[in-house]
Amino acid sequence: MKVRILALALMVAGGTTSASPLSLSAHVPAQLHASKLAASSQAPDPAQQLEQWARLFRNDDIVGLAEAILPETRWEQAKAAYELAKLKEIDEHDRAEFAEKIARVTGPDAVDKLMADLEPKIDEARPQVPGAILMAAGAIQMAANSPESDLTEAQREALRAAAPGIQAWMESTDFTDTATLRQALTLITDAARGANIREIDDVRKLTLEGVLDRAGPVLAATKRAALLYGLDLNHMADSLRVEVVERDADTAKVRTTVDVFGAPVSIEHELELVDGRWFGKEMARNFRSIEVARVDIETEG
Repeated sequence: MKVRILALALMVAGGTTSASPLSLSAHVPAQLHASKLAASSQAPDPAQQLEQWARLFRNDDIVGLAEAILPETRWEQAKAAYELAKLKEIDEHDRAEFAEKIARVTGPDAVDKLMADLEPKIDEARPQVPGAILMAAGAIQMAANSPESDLTEAQREALRAAAPGIQAWMESTDFTDTATLRQALTLITDAARGANIREIDDVRKLTLEGVLDRAGPVLAATKRAALLYGLDLNHMADSLRVEVVERDADTAKVRTTVDVFGAPVSIEHELELVDGRWFGKEMARNFRSIEVARVDIETEG
């Protein structure tokens, strides 16, 4: 779906920069350090925060999840960028293109049209599926057991724990069954129709929270569709357990455990504090780089 209105908001919320965080750190103003210290004193427990994310996903609460997985200032910037983008004039070409693309998943014959497009591709792929499963299983075993893989030992251990269940799932699931595909597409298209968005002006009338709220039932339907293929995303979310291994003012290490096809899979993650919330190291550095660049621009201005 082409929604230019959302694009700017998402780019502002999650954009990255190629500038090195180390090279930028020398220019961080004093107010950023003060903000960092204040945030660390009010930071949530990292285990509780990650488990909250899982609950929000489990409950199909996309609004709550979007707000929770961004630093508070980034969420406010995303909402402001969305409102700003709505002021842009939309021409008739964009209106027609949006309506055409949304109709592909909301039209009365959407499932039939999607099946007509996908069935020939499935027929072509069907003879190759057994070989593809064997190759995937071999790749998993190699990654899990080879010290030359890009994974850490902890990651290899987690993959070894998950591998038997993943292989059994791949071998027992008919990914090319057209009846299952039709059922899955019916779930998703019914939910998409329920969002009651037919044209771009339907989106422009909503706040960012309103758009994301309309997407909640679509997420729920997508998870039900995945369950038809033996993938229980809600169970995985329910099974998440987080243990804090180490924590100081602005960094933490946690161990997450998730049930993956009957096997408890544990792995450790290093987190950093940004604007009062915990994030993986890479994401945290991206957020900080963007914030430093913004403050530098404001200072120069």
